[in-house]
Amino acid sequence: MLVKISRSLLSSNRGRCALMLNKYTTESSNNESGNEQKTEQTEVTKNYEIQMKELEEKLSKSEEEKLELKDKFLRAMAETENTRVRMRKQIDDAKIFGIQGFCKDLLEVADVLKLAIENTDPKKSTDPLDNNVFERLDSMHQGLVMTESRLLKIFEKHGLVQIKPISGDRFDPNLHEAIFRVPIPNKESGTVEIISKIGFKLHDRVIRAAQVGVVQ
Repeated sequence: MLVKISRSLLSSNRGRCALMLNKYTTESSNNESGNEQKTEQTEVTKNYEIQMKELEEKLSKSEEEKLELKDKFLRAMAETENTRVRMRKQIDDAKIFGIQGFCKDLLEVADVLKLAIENTDPKKSTDPLDNNVFERLDSMHQGLVMTESRLLKIFEKHGLVQIKPISGDRFDPNLHEAIFRVPIPNKESGTVEIISKIGFKLHDRVIRAAQVGVVQ
């Protein structure tokens, strides 16, 4: 009888111990599993933060590169536009002033023609002239005047106009060349008194300044 009771108690104790051991083992396993999950979550969070930081750095660098490229593009566009404007101006100037050298040569012809007109006017002659000579000289003079008038119209057609100051005009160094100075009483200093040679300008460019005498 005692043996049976002892065996029953022993069996019961063994069952309790097994249950307690199983419970302890389960709890330990659950704790270990939870710790592993927390560790994995921490590592995932760290990796996510590292990746986000790298992406932010790349985005910031991309923005800087974009701004730099935009600035270079705008500068290149501005330089291209400036070059186009300069080239257009050079082409326009070449069209307008390409005949400048030819015009300068023609001015010598105009000077000779004007001198001929001044010296062939029979009305200015101090010597008596025969009617026949007077008529011929006057006819030649009128022909020279008409030739000069036609020449000046052709000049104006191509933008070549006279710089023709008159006595009393203020001396302008951009348009006039002072070849001498004369002291004249009752005349304002720095004004034009004598015109020795008419000047010319091609459009807005002076190709020969008018030669004048200036009051000192």
